[in-house]
Formats: sequence, structure tokens, C-alpha cells
Amino acid sequence: MTLRFRHALGVAALAVLAAGAVLVLTRRLPVPAAPKHGASDATAAPAITWTPAERRAIDAAIEDAAAGAPKLSLRAAADGDASDTDEHRDLDAVYGAYHPYFTRGDVDGDGRLDFVQAFVEKGRSGLWFHVGVFFGKPDGSFEKPVWVEKAISLADGDVTVERSLVVVTPDLAADPSRRWRWEPSEHAFVDPDAEPRPPGATDDDAPDETPDQKPRARI
Repeated sequence: MTLRFRHALGVAALAVLAAGAVLVLTRRLPVPAAPKHGASDATAAPAITWTPAERRAIDAAIEDAAAGAPKLSLRAAADGDASDTDEHRDLDAVYGAYHPYFTRGDVDGDGRLDFVQAFVEKGRSGLWFHVGVFFGKPDGSFEKPVWVEKAISLADGDVTVERSLVVVTPDLAADPSRRWRWEPSEHAFVDPDAEPRPPGATDDDAPDETPDQKPRARI
């Protein structure tokens, strides 16, 4: 075999090796699958963040309800208790951190921050909600809740504070809102649109249910 022929074979072998290397390097690498849209979605609404004082007040209210007469087994209502409706999704898109069953505001006008929290009664068929207002105290803690409404349907609705009014909306798509104003002289929430009560009238003179048969809590 001549030297020239050997040189030609070496060049040809190097060419084959180089072509193989280019083919490997230019081969398209597999692309990782895109993550599925699910519970880990970064756009999911954040959970309620209570302050330590609010958390203590809520826990105390649950304990008091369990020891009361009649005994009630309650838990704080969570965002997940709300129905997945267009109205809830729209409000979540507007506010970003929308919590249908928790809100803050100065309800009694004393300059201290109060909060409204709905509770779910456990051990019953369906979801029955109790709405309480916790008034702020000078030391930063909160009073025991004053119950605005009890045993109501609220899965399709929410609670809000507008100025000094507590607004309960059982169904954002259908039902009108019920507004409640704190009346210090009665130590109770009253309907600001209702006619004034006669002098000397008490809660015992009021019916347990409104004309549309939705229960109202006695304070």
C-alpha cells in the first residue's frame, strides 16, 4: 500500500468522524414538558393571613362556642368554602387577594381596627355560616365576637365592610345585600334602613326570622 493511499484513507476516516460529531452536536435535545395548570399555579389566591391577635380572638370564639349553650362546633370559614362562581372569580381578579369571609374595618367608629370573620358550623349537612364582628381594644387585642347573623347560607356570597356598615350578601348573583350598623345603646347590630324601634322594645319582641324566612341572630 502506497503512502499516498494510506494518507487518503486517513483523511476519509477523519471526515467520517467529523460528520458524526456534527450530527450528534446538532441533534435537537428533548424539550421538557410544560407544567400543568393546577393547584401549584402561582396565580392562586393567597390564604388569609390573620395577625396573632386576630388568630387568638378567633380561637377563643371557637372555644366559647363549643362550651356554650347550645354547644356549637365551629371553624373559621376559609376561601375554599366559597363556591367557584363567576362572581367570586371576578372579585378575585379585581382585588388580587380577595377573601370572601374575612375583612377589616372600623365598624364602631372608635378609631381602632375591627374585623369581621365568618365561621362554618361543623357536623351539619351543607355549609351553614355564622358571621361575627370582633371589636378592637386599646391594648391591641379584640373583644369577644358580636354575632351579626347565624346559620345562614353564604357559600355563594361574602361579607364586607362599607364605611361603618357590615354587609352580608348571601348570593352575589341573586340575593340583595343585608346591611348592619352597630348601635352602641342597644349593644347590637341593627338594620339602618328599618323603622326605629318603639321605646322599651327588646330583642324578645322581634321575630326569629325575617319575612323571607332567612334566620337572623339575636345578639
